Amino acid sequence: MKTQLFFPLITLAAIFSAQAVDIQRWHTPEGTQILLVERHELPMIDYAVIFKGAGSTAEPDGKSDIASPAAKMIMHGTQQLDEEEFTSKVKDLGSYVFSNSGLEYSIFGFRSLSESDKLHPTAQLFAQALASPRFEESVFKRLQNQAIVSLKQAESYPAYIASREQAKLNYPAHPYGKSALRTETTIRAVNLADLKTFAQTHYAQNNAIVTIVGDINRADAEQLVKQTIGGLPKRTSAIRPTPPVELTQIGKTQRVPFSGSAQTNISIGLPVLKYDDPDYFALLVGNYILGGGGFDSRLMKILRDEKGYTYGVHSSFSAYSEKAPFNISFATEHKNSQAALAATQQVLADFVAQGPSETELQQAKANITGSFPLKFDSNGKLLSNLLDIGLYNRPTDWLDTYNDKVNALTVQDIQRAWQKHIVPTQMNTVVVGE
Repeated sequence: MKTQLFFPLITLAAIFSAQAVDIQRWHTPEGTQILLVERHELPMIDYAVIFKGAGSTAEPDGKSDIASPAAKMIMHGTQQLDEEEFTSKVKDLGSYVFSNSGLEYSIFGFRSLSESDKLHPTAQLFAQALASPRFEESVFKRLQNQAIVSLKQAESYPAYIASREQAKLNYPAHPYGKSALRTETTIRAVNLADLKTFAQTHYAQNNAIVTIVGDINRADAEQLVKQTIGGLPKRTSAIRPTPPVELTQIGKTQRVPFSGSAQTNISIGLPVLKYDDPDYFALLVGNYILGGGGFDSRLMKILRDEKGYTYGVHSSFSAYSEKAPFNISFATEHKNSQAALAATQQVLADFVAQGPSETELQQAKANITGSFPLKFDSNGKLLSNLLDIGLYNRPTDWLDTYNDKVNALTVQDIQRAWQKHIVPTQMNTVVVGE
């Protein structure tokens, strides 16, 4: 699983190849974890701080839609600068700031030129935003209105409805399913005090993970960390572990009427994978063969090429601290919905029972390992990988050993892992259409 970031990417002059990625990793006395990769090819620095345990799963019981707007509000002004002044100063420096949140974290970061007259003013603005955010009522209302408009737009797409209903089946009483319960009412129920309280209690130095990629050495990186997060509380005791996922609903089928679309959207899935599962690589490589490998995948060859049911079908795994979803999704003509669903279920059952062929496995290995350097061929992409390593406490040599772990897999490894984790008859199914 890769932590999702939204960076304008700058490709490095020297493209990364299969050589080792030199990750420097240490902790501050306050407990902040730091991961640094020096890249001096470009005079740029990508910087991010992620607060573990500060995502939607940390929202108070009975409330939702707090973590995301709290994170977004942070980069909309400081106690010293209103939104327009803050944004103007960042742009004048030629820098870029961002904030976002996920299920189990909130993230803040910036990109800046590495020259001190650009980097340090950017870092100072960033530090002010984190330690003394403005939380202006007018900005809050605007962002809240935008969230409602975005939700209403999403609800006009059957693929969104299918995804939302799938989450309700998979996580009916678990914090991972909170986003599926979003309505205009839940969004409006949040007030500015909720956001302030969340930020004050969840953003601290002891649950911070800082990642830095670019034109900077360790000594300067240590000073940069002090400058950017030194004004935050040293400790928070508000962080609580994510509860285990209990599969209370399995093998369910939910049919949702939806007019105005020429196709039926189908989603099949169930919570399966934790980030530290020993079968992580066997499941991911198997998924590439089943439905993650584009036109090379079994699902595409059968549902698209052989039967003509769909233009595209995709399967995927996510990985969180607790069980994250495995999913298959596609759209098909209404008249083919039942046959396409049955064909998909059969492909999945056959794959679990028989595993991949040796030819399929070798092709998957070649594609995965061959394209692997493209996952970190820019500062932004590499930063995202470092965040993943830090957030899920992966080994420091995770990137260096990734291809070796893929190449070590056998057909039997994948077959065993899929039979252990995937029971086709237990998959929850959502059908959205006429």
